[in-house]
Amino acid sequence: MEKKKAGFAVAARLCVFAATLAGVFLTDGTDRTWIIAAMLFCVLAAQKAWKQCAGFAVFYGILSLLLYLIRFHGLRMAAFSEFHVFLFWWLTPVFMAAWNLVSAPPGMLSAFFARVHAPTGAILGLLVIFRFFPTMRAELHGLRESMHNRGLTGPAQVLRRPGNTFEYILVPMLLRCLQISDQLAVSAAARGIDTPGPRHSYYEQKLRVRDILAAALYAGAILVFLLIGGVK
Repeated sequence: MEKKKAGFAVAARLCVFAATLAGVFLTDGTDRTWIIAAMLFCVLAAQKAWKQCAGFAVFYGILSLLLYLIRFHGLRMAAFSEFHVFLFWWLTPVFMAAWNLVSAPPGMLSAFFARVHAPTGAILGLLVIFRFFPTMRAELHGLRESMHNRGLTGPAQVLRRPGNTFEYILVPMLLRCLQISDQLAVSAAARGIDTPGPRHSYYEQKLRVRDILAAALYAGAILVFLLIGGVK
């Protein structure tokens, strides 16, 4: 519950995401997008999203190190070129802002889009897209634990029977996808998705002063970044 209180409102997160897109894709100095990444680390820290901060810090640090070694020490990799490393390094701020948005509770997302009178189909589509990766990650984690308890994740087992290992993963995942789709349909019907009248939500999170201040400061910082660095 404390984590939800520490997080910004959906409107503030959406403003951060939009400002990040503008800063990354409009700047003329692509090598300076690390400044945007640093600001996003501050945004995540303000929400006490320490796990996200740590994960993105490791990812961004590895990309920065690889880019440095490629440019100044002639590092050559078989699978990735400098372009691929730079592309992921350049887009990391977008990934951070997008994950900050989609990690908001689904109820808060649906309540926000309902308040701005978004079409019902669009709300359902966005919720399914936003929650797909976290849901699949949780399902894969449970599947891995189940296979480990049955002794199916040992290196010898995987090397001897890779086809069976693939089957042990694919079949349960397909069944879970079917079950989840049925659960989503029943849940949507139970919550009155077809009701023509106005809808209300338990997640009526209003904009607080900290939300407005954070969104304004971040958008202003992106504007200053574009003015100083130049616009394409």
